[in-house]
Amino acid sequence: MDPFSTWGLDLIRALQNLGTWLLTPMQAFTFLGNEIFFMVALPLIFWCVNKALGRDLALLLALANFFNGLAKELCRLPRPFWVDSRLALSAETSFGLPSGHAMNTTTLFGYVATRLQRPWRWLPIVIILLVSISRLYLGMHFPGDVLGGWVLGALLLAGAIWLRPRAAAWLHGLPLGTHVVLALAAALAVLGLYTLVLALPGGDRQTYGLLLFAGAQEATREGSGTLTGMFFGLWVGLVVEARYVRFATAGPLWQRALRYLLGMIGVVGLWAGLKAIFPAEPYGAGLALRAVRYALMMLWTTWFWPWLFMRIGLGQSDAIGPAGRR
Repeated sequence: MDPFSTWGLDLIRALQNLGTWLLTPMQAFTFLGNEIFFMVALPLIFWCVNKALGRDLALLLALANFFNGLAKELCRLPRPFWVDSRLALSAETSFGLPSGHAMNTTTLFGYVATRLQRPWRWLPIVIILLVSISRLYLGMHFPGDVLGGWVLGALLLAGAIWLRPRAAAWLHGLPLGTHVVLALAAALAVLGLYTLVLALPGGDRQTYGLLLFAGAQEATREGSGTLTGMFFGLWVGLVVEARYVRFATAGPLWQRALRYLLGMIGVVGLWAGLKAIFPAEPYGAGLALRAVRYALMMLWTTWFWPWLFMRIGLGQSDAIGPAGRR
């Protein structure tokens, strides 16, 4: 093992030796970077707080997970508990570099920091640091994994901020049918790229165990199905909402709360209900159905539930104009 990895293991042991009293707060911090937190938080922002912010964060999350999954599979590097199983205070199956939690929080909370007034910009940065430290304490990542997540997250954030106004101006004038075709092409490109990197040789299967390696590659395959559905559903749903629904997030607190609670019943129902119904085997069919499940979740979140809650009296139209101004 290289000296940097050995130093990383020593740092993790030193953090864990601070005491088990840190376990609960570290698990809480790490929750701020995982899929379930974003699945709960982003609909709240999109439906009830700031539609433009929720839209941007959802797109950034999809892109961050896309690039993170590709990078993990290309690098195929171990997690600390693959080397020393005593370090595992949590559970993960994917490869280590780069840290998905560090990359997600750097991208999303970093974007939030750019939207806040100066006195509050430090708060998202503190969250990024705490989430990253939690990944070390829990034995899920080496310091280099976290650093890699920071770098890739910062590059993605900078690229998205630069590209957003240019892409928006071009996409705005396209007809809906073209958007559907482009969304399908993007989804198939995601699936194709993941299939390609999974087929590449490489990775130390023998040193860390065939089961751990196979589990990590299975996580990459599942991620490809998730992202295929997310890209298609987000793209189409956001375009349809912006053109034909155009809801406003405004409303009394009780209305927003009910809007959120009922909407989340739909999200959880699609996520858990379809997972229970759809078969995982054979592999090709299982992957396709996983993509369908996540596409339906995105369409419900961005299009169908906003359209429905406006019609049952839990919201109103955005009188200002196209989506994104509130």
